[in-house]
Amino acid sequence: MPKSALVTGVTGQDGSYLAEVLLEKGYIVHGLARRTSSFNRGRIEALRREVGTDRFALHYGDLSDSSSLNGVIADTRPDEVYNLAAQSHVGISFKQPEYTSDVTGTGVLANLLL
Repeated sequence: MPKSALVTGVTGQDGSYLAEVLLEKGYIVHGLARRTSSFNRGRIEALRREVGTDRFALHYGDLSDSSSLNGVIADTRPDEVYNLAAQSHVGISFKQPEYTSDVTGTGVLANLLL
């Protein structure tokens, strides 16, 4: 049975590279992406087409929403979790400091480490 991994922030540069490496090692990869009005999946679309959805599945959730994370973890039962999600837009991080803090720090502690 191959190992499985959950990669948060899979649509970002580092998350997409990690997903590629894990797939090359034979993992089943579950990627977590935040729902937004514009889907930024350019980094992973070719990878998803190449390996298929049975080895690389995309799930939607947010590190600030424990119910979505709990649902994805319960559904996927990953052997490993890699957290690469963050609110990384500098301008928005200053305009939404509470959300930024929750997604990059507090949300991880409350939702992924328990």
